[in-house]
Amino acid sequence: MKKYFISILIFLFISLYGKAQQGTFDSWSIGVNAGLYGVGIQGATSLLPNLKLRAGYDYFNFTQQNVAEFEVDVEYSGYNATASAELSEMELTLPNFKVMLDYYPVENGIFALTAGLYFGQNKATTNGLIRDYQQLSSQLGTTPDLRYEDIVISPNSDGSFYGELGMGSKIKPYVGIGLGRTIPHKRVGFKFELGVVSQGKFQLSSPNMNDAGNDWLNGLIDEMELPVSEQVLKLWPMLNFSLTYRIK
Repeated sequence: MKKYFISILIFLFISLYGKAQQGTFDSWSIGVNAGLYGVGIQGATSLLPNLKLRAGYDYFNFTQQNVAEFEVDVEYSGYNATASAELSEMELTLPNFKVMLDYYPVENGIFALTAGLYFGQNKATTNGLIRDYQQLSSQLGTTPDLRYEDIVISPNSDGSFYGELGMGSKIKPYVGIGLGRTIPHKRVGFKFELGVVSQGKFQLSSPNMNDAGNDWLNGLIDEMELPVSEQVLKLWPMLNFSLTYRIK
């Protein structure tokens, strides 16, 4: 799907660019923006009177302590019990470059259709702890594995564990609509934008955790009482506001 989307985007760009007789690179703007991928900077230029090209970089970072507490099943022959676990720290990092084409059906209007790509590996990392794991290991005479939903956890000897969640692909298609000018007619302008990013599948990687199934993400979402679903995470809604300055 992504290869198909990129091919269409390149074809559209070449077709429109080939028809350009005036207006190419004759106006420029720079600006700042804030949205659901964080804050960023961007620059834009004109390809046609009604087609603008912009590129930029967005960044978001968030760290939280004492994220969640949950129960895990102890996996050991003949032993039926649970253990208490906690996610002690979580860090969310969203670093993304972007390239966008803004098409204005009405040349001097403020309504725009946008298509483009985000480039970057969004991820969430976490540190966790199985409480009293050393005592449990001493009782059983071995270091048992534990299970949460479809995730098998093999903690370190002190009960600690680490996980990294890759939030989608490195290349993420985007489509949206906007109100406002990418390159303002006056010196300063603004633009509101609403769209959707196709993030792709989420992947878990860890020296302590093994994804043994497909339902762990929904289970984690329910455990943490997050107001989202796996489908929303894959097709991420994007809201963005930008303030731009015309330099030419």
